[in-house]
Amino acid sequence: MEVKLAKTAGFCMGVKLAMDKVLTIAEQERGPVYTHGPLIHSPQAVEMLASKGIADLEERPGAAEGTVLIRAHGVPQEVKDSLEGRGFTIVDATCPHVLASQRYIERHAAQGYSIIIAGDRDHAEVQGLKSRGGDRCVVVSAAAEARAVEVPEPACLVAQTTFSEALYDDIAAALRERIEHLEVANSICQATHQRQQEVLELAQEVEAVVVVGGYQSANTRRLAELARSTGKPTFHVETADDLDVAALAAFRVVGLTAGASTPNWITRSVLHALEDIGRPVPHADWLPWRAFAALTRSNVHSAVAAVALTFASCELAGIERPHSSFLLAAFCYVFAVTTLNRLALGEGEARYLPPRVAFYRRHAQPLFAISVLFCAGSLMSLQIIGAWRAMLLLVAAYALGVAYSVRLVPRRWVKRLSFARLKDVPASKDLFPALAWVVVCVLAPWLEQANLVAQASRLWSLLIACIFAFVLVFVKATVVDLGDMQEDRLLGRETLPIVFGERRTRRFVAGLTVALAAVLVLGAAVGWTPPVGWLLLACPAYILAYLWWFLRYLVASDVVCALVTDGALLLAGALALAWTLVP
Repeated sequence: MEVKLAKTAGFCMGVKLAMDKVLTIAEQERGPVYTHGPLIHSPQAVEMLASKGIADLEERPGAAEGTVLIRAHGVPQEVKDSLEGRGFTIVDATCPHVLASQRYIERHAAQGYSIIIAGDRDHAEVQGLKSRGGDRCVVVSAAAEARAVEVPEPACLVAQTTFSEALYDDIAAALRERIEHLEVANSICQATHQRQQEVLELAQEVEAVVVVGGYQSANTRRLAELARSTGKPTFHVETADDLDVAALAAFRVVGLTAGASTPNWITRSVLHALEDIGRPVPHADWLPWRAFAALTRSNVHSAVAAVALTFASCELAGIERPHSSFLLAAFCYVFAVTTLNRLALGEGEARYLPPRVAFYRRHAQPLFAISVLFCAGSLMSLQIIGAWRAMLLLVAAYALGVAYSVRLVPRRWVKRLSFARLKDVPASKDLFPALAWVVVCVLAPWLEQANLVAQASRLWSLLIACIFAFVLVFVKATVVDLGDMQEDRLLGRETLPIVFGERRTRRFVAGLTVALAAVLVLGAAVGWTPPVGWLLLACPAYILAYLWWFLRYLVASDVVCALVTDGALLLAGALALAWTLVP
């Protein structure tokens, strides 16, 4: 089956902001943290929040203290007043677009306008908007209701931010026929506009449409209604388990879109399930694929890439071929530290987890035991060859790596410093591993060279090798994070894409890659590095190529993404090995 994916999918701005706020509060506050109603209409995301101790206040009627986050839909002002009266601390995460509509209504109500709201009467957002309009406020949901409504002039029309554009236009036209002094607000948010436009265009290119999102999500239901309005069979599902495989098997080309509150890994799982329809054996059950997935999700593949990077960086620095113990140390370090930090995220009880997170939680005990053995084995291998300086450096790297997810700052200082662990530092998930890889893959072998005085004369080679290793690892981590933004934020990770945003991150990564190419050219041209530097220019070229690929196939499997992004490191090792074999 061919699956065509809509360009716009995943969390919208309002959902991202609300998610950011509630996770930050949960990290900083000592007391209980609640949301007023489900934070978003995605049971899977809500389950993950619950596993982090963030509860729905409506499910805890006896609660009398703590912090309550107002979700993106907003609430009537009297609800806020009631919560404050009960002793709760209020944090308002109402979507900026909804806030703009609320202020618009308040301003026009104060000027004597009648307020007409186009939306679903029982929706939380509409209830909040209506509370700002006073006695001269009515709600309509169809053009027929608009033709029957009686309101004094002047009047203004405001839409629920996730309302159907076509229906809103019909309602506005019906009201203009009867109300001379009518002001119409453009209050449907851009994310809603994009998704609605795309689903209409997508439906023209496919035989059926699948819409992914919570059954209680208004914007997701609207997408499904629009798809059905085109006459194409439409399936609204929350997860891949809800797919009607028998019905979908009749179609050759299917369109896929997702609501503004749908986590991207849920959309990915539906995409892969659709692609499996008609296959004798599902892709995920294919034995070679399962083995490959285990190697990538357990970080064995990345550990092998660390070995390749160590070999290439040593060649670039002019270091004699590194002892096998250093290659083993790089392998063990990357596997052990990455595994231990992922396990430190906690167990949790949520279902429908991202594949890599689910893998770690299923195999937590054996992965922990293997990691401890690898830590000890790598240190012993360096001790056996008498590489004491490298061993001490590796001990320090292990200590910092394990401390990455450990609380270092007392809770009473967290609000002042805005972080409690190294992993809370902005962009830490991308920056710290890159620095650690430089220490283990480059500096440790360099320290054990027989003649450090002679090596000091080649400090430019060492510096370029460090830059080479840092950029390759940093870019690898950042590109993976571009596809994992929602997963990372739900798990409390601070990555570069979360801090800078997707567009700025892409530009930054591309610029950094071009700068690496310039450094390699300079080093090889003036003789600071061996001629292998010319050959390693293929690595920045590869990075730019997979950036182009990644941006166009954003929902690719996490296994495929890991293989592709580790490819630059594996390529570096292969090129360096080929260089050493040339007579």
